[in-house]
This record gives sequence, structure tokens and C-alpha cells, in this order.
Amino acid sequence: MSTTYHSQFTVPSTRPIPVELLLAESGRMRLRDWWAVEMLAEHRVLTTAQLTALGFATTTASATRRLAILARRGWIDRLWNTRAAATADTSWCLGPIGAQLTPLDEDRDVTPAQAYRARDRLREHAGLPGLLQANTFFVDLATHALTKPGSDLRTWWSPRTCRHVTAARHAAWHGEYIHDRDRHAFWYQPDPGEIRPADLADHVHTYRRLAEQTGLATLLFHAADPQREQDLRRYLERRNTRHLTVVTSNPERGHPADPVWQPIGETHRLALTDLPPTPEQWPPDTVTFKEVRPRAPHPIYDPERPYNESVADGEYHYPPRP
Repeated sequence: MSTTYHSQFTVPSTRPIPVELLLAESGRMRLRDWWAVEMLAEHRVLTTAQLTALGFATTTASATRRLAILARRGWIDRLWNTRAAATADTSWCLGPIGAQLTPLDEDRDVTPAQAYRARDRLREHAGLPGLLQANTFFVDLATHALTKPGSDLRTWWSPRTCRHVTAARHAAWHGEYIHDRDRHAFWYQPDPGEIRPADLADHVHTYRRLAEQTGLATLLFHAADPQREQDLRRYLERRNTRHLTVVTSNPERGHPADPVWQPIGETHRLALTDLPPTPEQWPPDTVTFKEVRPRAPHPIYDPERPYNESVADGEYHYPPRP
């Protein structure tokens, strides 16, 4: 069955998308489609393989077909020339309709021309390597949780959502990993490899303030390679890390859920679930800005999960995957 293309998405129209088209398209969406669009609104770029691993489809082939349909209809768009483009995998970002219906400013119309300019800026953005690194890290945690009964990547916040809590210009990621009903919440700092290790280590000062403001004091530095980790640790050991649990690792150490995290000042390495647990769902209302609620979707799509906290409450386990 062919898909009808609206003229607004074959040329970079500067006119707002007609309301009747938005309504018609919304009526054609499935639950998993909405989840994928919300994930791209939150995390900006994800690949077909990543969306498949997170539950969008059972096979990469079926995910590819559905994502291509959403792209033709204007919900999402291909993001060319990313690091993932060197492989057979396709990277996706928001298209004009997706950008219109998931705006940062609830009252702002997004024209197709603006959506395409945002796509092009993202493709050339200096922070794209760090963004791709962070997204890979969290997808790895989610897929690991799916293989471990009682485990869940309950929360994955991008800088977009973190700013509602931190009010900081510094790009911060937040995650919460569930294991045997214990919550392990943390801040995550990727290493794009384009700044000096000393400057990267200086970010710890921001997280000290965040720990004081929010009570979340676990910080994961994920260095780009072993030498960068060694250099980063040398500078971190000279910084004031009081009241913080600061650990480092790098991709060559292995999977982020395994014992790969080395605390500052120590020689041993710990698993993510060995880090200090969080006593309750984070953040409490006292540290969330009341006027804007974080709305990041659950990073694992599972229509059988009765509610988002069901794994944390011990009432649901993800079924074994083929």
C-alpha cells in the first residue's frame, strides 16, 4: 500500500502545518509510534537498532518498515552523516509533525522549514558525539535490564528534561536503574573526546551543587577510551568531590552494568548496582520545578507492563526475549 505524501514535507514549507493534517495524522498513530516520537523528542537521535532493542518492534526489519512509513508521513526524519551512518543502521530524528506535536514551547508552531533546519543543525552540532555516546550507554543499560528478572531502566532523562530540575546550562543526563527493587539513581557525564580532561573534570563542581540541591549524589564519568579515563582520574583526584560518589569507566572496560566503575581514590571496580541505592523514586516534588513536569517516556516500550513503576514494585518482570 502506498503512502500519500503531503506537499509540505517534500519541500521546506515556511507555513504552519494545517490543523486538519495534524488531526488526520494523529488518528493514524499506534501506541508504539507515539512512544518512538516521544523518545526522539527527548533524546534527539536514535537508530533503528536502538529503537528495536528498546521494544519498538520484534525485528529490525519490521522496525525499519514502520519507521520509514512514519518518515514519509512527516513524523520523523533520517539524520544522515552521523557516526552510525558508517554502518548499515539508520539514524532518526524528529520530522515536521513530530516537532510540531512535541515542542519545547507548548504554544509555538513549528513549520517544516524550521524542523529541517533543526535537523541540519543537529547533524553538524559539536555536541553530537557526546549525545550519541550517552544514548548508546543508556540503550545498553535498557537491553541488559530486559535480560535480568527484576531489573529495569526506569528513567532516562536527556539534558532537555534534566534542565527542568537542575536549571543549569551544563548538559546533564540522569538515569535510574532498578534491580531487585533497589533504585540506583545517578547523573551521567559522557566524554565527547573534544575537550581537555582537566576541563571535563571541572564539571564535577556543577554536580556538587546539584547534589546539594537535589540529594542525588552519584556521578558516572564515562571516558572515551582508557587513556582518557586515566587522565580524567588524575584531574578528578585533585578536585573537591566531597558529598559525591564519583566513579569512572570507559567502553573498553565492558558493559556499563558490569563491574567496570572505579571510584575516585580507589583501585577496585564496582557494578552499577553496587553503587549507593536511592531510597525512593527520584526526584521528590521538592526539587522539581512545579510549572514544568519532566515528561520523558519510559525508555522501554512494553504494552504489557501494567504501569511504569511495576518492575520497581516487584509486580512485573519483563518476559524472556527470543
